[in-house]
Amino acid sequence: MSEINFPHPRNRPETEPSHLYGVVELKQEAKMRRLVFAIALLAVASAGISASFAAVHHAKTLTFAERFAPALELMAKR
Repeated sequence: MSEINFPHPRNRPETEPSHLYGVVELKQEAKMRRLVFAIALLAVASAGISASFAAVHHAKTLTFAERFAPALELMAKR
């Protein structure tokens, strides 16, 4: 009766319960997904911005008559 039975020692410390390891892995996975999504979003945004700058750079400056003359002619015909 004087014998004390101690439970088997755990592989992981008491401060980190074993049932939380799956949760921690899921949180890390979610952070990685968020990081990949942010990088992809930045890549698409930078491609769009550079394309818009290229379009502005190559755009031809039109006068009022060149830009609106076709529309004015159609309005006059009605």
